[in-house]
Amino acid sequence: MSGEARAGYLVLLSGGIDSATALFLVRKRGGRCATLSIDFHRRNRREVEAARAIAEAAGVEEHAELGLGFLREAIDLGDEIRTEVEAQGVPLTFIPYRNLVFYSIGCYWAWIRRLEAVVMGHNAEDLGLFSDVGPDLIGSFNSLAAAMVPWRPVRVEAPLIGMKKLEVVRLALELGVPLELTWSCWREGKIHCGVCEGCAKRKEVFRTLGVKDETEYER
Repeated sequence: MSGEARAGYLVLLSGGIDSATALFLVRKRGGRCATLSIDFHRRNRREVEAARAIAEAAGVEEHAELGLGFLREAIDLGDEIRTEVEAQGVPLTFIPYRNLVFYSIGCYWAWIRRLEAVVMGHNAEDLGLFSDVGPDLIGSFNSLAAAMVPWRPVRVEAPLIGMKKLEVVRLALELGVPLELTWSCWREGKIHCGVCEGCAKRKEVFRTLGVKDETEYER
């Protein structure tokens, strides 16, 4: 049996604009494509629903969901850890070693499906917020992954890592990403609240681009 993987990608799909854009970008490359949505503690259920809808719209060969309820944000890890994270200027949505866990699970999931790469939706603005993302870290992880399974390694890719949110949305529009299916709100609800930081950033980007925002907001 050949040790080579068939050309294809596993996109870790959150349901937001970035991962949806990464998905449609690799779909344009051709080859096989599957998606995986990882459900951690306090994950917004609307994100889960959005990921399903986006995967269906993209026509992926498989969309899977994996529950990792033990993964908790700093805000849920007690006062001591919360204080430590706040002192570093890191958002309280920080989950320690989250991306290391995601990359590892993604590589396993892709490997058993004979896919060659795990695709993440990281963008340039993530670099200033979180310590567990960036080209150097991805390069180090890929070296480790290649050493662990040298005959058929899976690599992690972040094709949007050099792009700011505005550039990502511009690319999404060019690719025909169904942005109306994506979810940016930090709150649970039937529609976007319109006032949280996620909604404010979404509104700002569409306004700056001069493109009609099809999102329905409460306010």
